[in-house]
Amino acid sequence: MNTIEEYNAVIDYCKNLFIKKTKDYGTAWRVMRLSSITDQLYIKAKRIRTLEIKQVSK
Repeated sequence: MNTIEEYNAVIDYCKNLFIKKTKDYGTAWRVMRLSSITDQLYIKAKRIRTLEIKQVSK
């Protein structure tokens, strides 16, 4: 598999996940300020990083 195919596979996966979550939870993020969305993304990325490093979930 080449880089472009891998990239497209990840994008498709993320898009499908986003659509499913939007159906389940709605689009509350649309009323958030850009800085709030950025903060939420940072928090989630930091959590993922912590889980990767510690390999422990509470």
